[in-house]
Amino acid sequence: MTTRSIPRGKPAGLWPAATLALCTVVAFALAPVLDLGQLDLSVTLLTYLTIAQAWNVLAGFSGQISLGAAAFMATGGYTTALILVHTGLPWPVAFLGAGVGAALLALLLAVPLLRLRGDYFAVGTLAISIAIQALLSNWNWAGGASGLTLPTERIPSGGNLYQIAVVVAALSMALTLYVRHSAFGLRLAAVRDNEPAAAGLGVSVYRHRLAALVPTSALTGLAGAVIAFQFVVISPDGVASVNWSLNAVLMSVVGGAGTVLGPVVGVGVVYYGLTRSLQDQQTLSMVIEGILLIVIVRFAPQGAWPLICRAVRLPAARRRVPPAAADTGCDASTRTLEHA
Repeated sequence: MTTRSIPRGKPAGLWPAATLALCTVVAFALAPVLDLGQLDLSVTLLTYLTIAQAWNVLAGFSGQISLGAAAFMATGGYTTALILVHTGLPWPVAFLGAGVGAALLALLLAVPLLRLRGDYFAVGTLAISIAIQALLSNWNWAGGASGLTLPTERIPSGGNLYQIAVVVAALSMALTLYVRHSAFGLRLAAVRDNEPAAAGLGVSVYRHRLAALVPTSALTGLAGAVIAFQFVVISPDGVASVNWSLNAVLMSVVGGAGTVLGPVVGVGVVYYGLTRSLQDQQTLSMVIEGILLIVIVRFAPQGAWPLICRAVRLPAARRRVPPAAADTGCDASTRTLEHA
């Protein structure tokens, strides 16, 4: 039996939040400077970051290994599309509806899903994703297999869409920081590591698992809305593809699940290092991604970011320099996947 320790709570400081706010403002201000190609690429990267961070909170910090990101992406994307296509409501209403719709789906599924543990939870979320994709493919009001085309004159694009993606990604980072630094996050870690012990200390296991599932689902739904705006044409094979779920897992695990900046590193490694550079050789890309995941889980189960942190801290220690004052979230606050 593997012994797991509950991570110590870290005091919530202003420095990480201020750093995130500054980065968000800078990224937001770059919109007029970037060309259309750079804007489109940035929207894609920010969307991947959002779903990777959402998975990070759900799996890395609360221990709920999910393969259901595609279900909530599809819910958000299709909620946005249906509102725009079938009503005269403006895009902000459709966008917010994506988050609300995904959160409501999470609440609806919570009763059966949160009774499952470990592999059963993962399989359950995967089954829901496949079921939703099949439902959308046969739902005429949602366009069936062909999907829906959004009215381009009523949706944000270019710099405006980029700024929306920045805000959504910043929200996912803020949620991760909150979980990392709060008493709620400490209780969530206790639930993840030892449910009976946490329950014995008065922690509501169900409520804490639900509190992780709903906001992460809402963020994933908002990411689905961003994808709908970006692609204009939304279909079950696109926004509901299980590839979204697999990429969320891969990016978070490669970077370092249970850390703040791990998914950021993971998005860069997986998307820039593999998906984009091998976009004309998708089969090879998928094979390499699979091998990479196996190697990470086997030899570096905490991911790349903690390794980078240790490499940087070692020279600092030799110079008798104390660790950085700002918490970078280097320490993995999660079980390794080989023990999950």
